[in-house]
Amino acid sequence: MKFPLVIEQFQKEPEFEKISDKEFLQLFINAVNAAYEIGKRAAYGGFCLTAAMIKAWQKREYRGEMQRETDKMFLDVFTKCSNDAYQQGVKDSGRVFDIPTESIKIFPCFAEHSPKVEKMEQKEQYFTETGLLQSQIILNGNGYLIDGFTSYLLAKEHGIQVVPVRYSKRQIVRASHKPGGKLYSWKLPWILIDRVHTGDKVLVRTERGVQAVTVAAVEEYAGNEPEPLRMVIRVKQTSRV
Repeated sequence: MKFPLVIEQFQKEPEFEKISDKEFLQLFINAVNAAYEIGKRAAYGGFCLTAAMIKAWQKREYRGEMQRETDKMFLDVFTKCSNDAYQQGVKDSGRVFDIPTESIKIFPCFAEHSPKVEKMEQKEQYFTETGLLQSQIILNGNGYLIDGFTSYLLAKEHGIQVVPVRYSKRQIVRASHKPGGKLYSWKLPWILIDRVHTGDKVLVRTERGVQAVTVAAVEEYAGNEPEPLRMVIRVKQTSRV
């Protein structure tokens, strides 16, 4: 489930029209989104909301017990959604966290394409001279590595059990060299995330050098690309950026 929640997410579900109390649904959404915002401000992943905490709050505020079967079902759904929202807020805070190296997930496209030898040698030399990983490891919201693969490999090679990571997202564009032409893929640099739209013209790196292409779609990186992607350089022409 994607956070923060919007009621449009529920309107797409076939069961939505059967919900009689849509005002209650909006209150539920607001409460879950509050957990997301708290996580984003706290940037601390060690907190977990429990059903017992909700029941104690209900008893304290309303002097009532939540004992019906429907109450228990609601508590299960609400605590899970709220905790998921909180953790997503922590990740979306953009701050750096220390996590076990073994917990990092790797997309097949990374695992199947090793970095160039020259690049690894340069990163290894930096590590040898400074004791630091030169490139920051960046994960998406699901814990998959989207940047800093060389640092991940060095950490594994040198037995570094905990590494600093930052959570963010990566986007790719599908674009063609001419209207109706074959679509190719390029990745967006961090500075252009959420700033490129369908119809924009962008400059990209190709086998034939830098060329201008027209964006047909912008998608979140899913890690299923057949080979490493070249980079978009900049937006060439748009009224929105």
